[in-house]
Amino acid sequence: MNEHSMWYLSRASGMIAWIVLGITCLWGILLITRMLKPADRPAWLLDLHRYLGVLSLVTVGAHMATLVGDNWVYFGWRELFVPQASVWRTAAVTWGVLAFYLLMLIQLSSWVMKWLPRKLWHAIHLLSYVLFVMVTVHGFMAGSDSTNIVFFAVACGGIAILLFAFVARVLQSRAKKVQRAAANAALLATE
Repeated sequence: MNEHSMWYLSRASGMIAWIVLGITCLWGILLITRMLKPADRPAWLLDLHRYLGVLSLVTVGAHMATLVGDNWVYFGWRELFVPQASVWRTAAVTWGVLAFYLLMLIQLSSWVMKWLPRKLWHAIHLLSYVLFVMVTVHGFMAGSDSTNIVFFAVACGGIAILLFAFVARVLQSRAKKVQRAAANAALLATE
């Protein structure tokens, strides 16, 4: 095995974790907006969204484990779990540490959502968008591949797709609010 194998694995697992997280967010948007209607099946979409959420945890765990196993740049468990503890690209690693804690919060709240007030769970779940931004910042600041033109183009394409879906979700939500307000106004006018 090459002496840099763990470094390559940590880079690859970080990229895969970012992609899985992006797909998880996108799938959540497709689920809530019903953009795939009439071909979608909400139960199937929800199951896949939940699976992708767990897969995000697994891929992040693989990324962290390979960093600890690497001997190219030192990462101990302290550097992975304590913000500002890493001497290597401190700010970039801190973004990753904080993103990990946010990922854990979102995933744990989803597992116990039946026992949480709906508005609280929803507010926590909306932090997924913040999480994606944090992980993207972490990847571009810490990633040694961020200057690679192919990586940069793929990352920008993924960000654009997710941004488009996010804007569509916001616009759809606002349109529904306007429709409800108009319906309520019409109801009040007939009384």
